[in-house]
Amino acid sequence: MLGLLTFSAAANDLKIATVDLSRVLNDYDKAREALNNLKLKEVSFRKELDGLSLEGQQLLKEVNRLQETASESALSAMEREQRRKRFESKVQDLQSFRMRYDDFRAQKETELKVSLEQSNKQILEQVVLVTRTIGDKEGFNLVLNANKTNPAAGDVVFSKGVTDLTDKVLAALNSSKTETALKAPSTVEPKR
Repeated sequence: MLGLLTFSAAANDLKIATVDLSRVLNDYDKAREALNNLKLKEVSFRKELDGLSLEGQQLLKEVNRLQETASESALSAMEREQRRKRFESKVQDLQSFRMRYDDFRAQKETELKVSLEQSNKQILEQVVLVTRTIGDKEGFNLVLNANKTNPAAGDVVFSKGVTDLTDKVLAALNSSKTETALKAPSTVEPKR
């Protein structure tokens, strides 16, 4: 009975709020900007890849042409041998090109993935910092993710009479004050 009373007293002191992280991430100006920058990088990468692909297609056409002409019976044995050597050389060039193409594609895909991860991490850190600051200022002990568009992705299935901080968090994130607050040195002392 005493444990129930203690829990009841603690529950009365508990102040809970929610924030829709999905909406915050979709409506946060810096998140949109980061997504647009990533899309621009991807478009640039695709253009470079398309240019390389054209180069590879030209090389393949040349290999096919050399293969056809290297076996013509009307040519002298010496001329056929020279064409066969050029053909073999172009085949090696094509294999080298394919390796270079695959390496380039893998490198750019890795760059995009790293850029996305860094951007997401930075944005999420900003969202958490602003949410924590607002929650602390307003006296909340707990702020939960209440994803309204996809409840399965959130931490809250149902809430009634609980303050939703989503609009306040978005307003703070999208205001110019946030940038200076986020750049200000932390007052938290390092753990020893």
